[in-house]
Amino acid sequence: MKLFFLFLSATLTLSNVIRAELTPVVISAQSNETWVGQRTPFYVELRAPGTFSGTAAFELPQIPGAMIMKIGEPIVGTKELEGKSWFTQRHEFALFSQRAGVLEIPPFTVRFSRREGYTGEASDLQEQTTAMSFKVQRPPGTESIGFLLTTESLDITESWDPAPDTAPLKTQVGALFKRTIRQSAPQIPGMALAPAPTTEPNGIRIYLGNVTTNDKLARGAFLGERSETITYLVQKPGTLELPPLTYVWWNPKTKTLESKTLPGVSFEVAAAPAIASDKLVTTRTHMWLWLLPVVLIGILIWQKNFILNIIKRLWQTANPPSKQAARKLLCACKQNNHSAANTAWLYWRKTQDSGFQPGLDLSIAILELQRHVYGPASDEPWHGKNLTRAFRKYLSTQKLPKSRKSQYTLPSLNP
Repeated sequence: MKLFFLFLSATLTLSNVIRAELTPVVISAQSNETWVGQRTPFYVELRAPGTFSGTAAFELPQIPGAMIMKIGEPIVGTKELEGKSWFTQRHEFALFSQRAGVLEIPPFTVRFSRREGYTGEASDLQEQTTAMSFKVQRPPGTESIGFLLTTESLDITESWDPAPDTAPLKTQVGALFKRTIRQSAPQIPGMALAPAPTTEPNGIRIYLGNVTTNDKLARGAFLGERSETITYLVQKPGTLELPPLTYVWWNPKTKTLESKTLPGVSFEVAAAPAIASDKLVTTRTHMWLWLLPVVLIGILIWQKNFILNIIKRLWQTANPPSKQAARKLLCACKQNNHSAANTAWLYWRKTQDSGFQPGLDLSIAILELQRHVYGPASDEPWHGKNLTRAFRKYLSTQKLPKSRKSQYTLPSLNP
């Protein structure tokens, strides 16, 4: 009897091993320990008794404080399981976390089609991965740093249009300057690189352009690039200063904190030239004196339009651009429309004060949004839950000023 139970136990164990080997979806990682901001690879292997059909789809989870990206194309191969040859697809993913501690990737759905043999009819499968956890460590001395990148090297360059070739740069009110910042780092996708700081100094308005990324894979070496353009609008005369921009990253090879600083720029701004002489001003004054009765008569005739105009202005006062953009952003998030959400975010960002700081949660949520808009994941489904939560959390910590004209009106820009 004892031998019988031993035999039964061994049979069940072998059966479990075989079933595990024949699982159509297997998730794995080379290491479950990583640094904050480091690219941490993990893999999902699909298995089929015959060839695969079509392209596999992955419903990647959205994890607060972290971002998951699919990397490259799958590696196709074969594997011997239970004495049979199985076809395999090995898909690589990259995890980036900005939060230290234990991070768990919950089970997520995988959809793919496979055949029995080479020419059999394709059948659709919907499977789920198992959960996977990682231990994320924050490098020592980086507790006060918000967004942190972990890489062995980071190359940063910049260009200006027009170029500030003098110090200080002599210009006048209303002048526009475009600054393009390019970053590149090995083993880091472009969308995971840090966004450029956008703190507005007094007297200068900042407009953010679209972000472009370019990931290169040559002879097994992966290089991610990120490029973004910032437009500066000079708004007041005097001596204005753009502060230096400092990028900080953690080098896991040398275990040191490294940085690179782009130099600041000084502007000597003159007042805008007069656009009218005294004679022209006098002529226009007389012209308005003649036109004033006509204007008053027109207003009396078109009272309906006048009233509608007043109502419109009252509505705009009660609903400034910042509130309108915020509602559009939340609506786009509810509809999971990443394109509309990105447009609303850029418009809402322009309505904020010069000292605007999005915070860690909102920065990560915006990076995830931009990855779907500009990155290789633009065709993947996007869910606005994380951005909604982060945006509402940011709004709840802010107090709306009683009267800030600059918050309700935006200067026109046509660079």
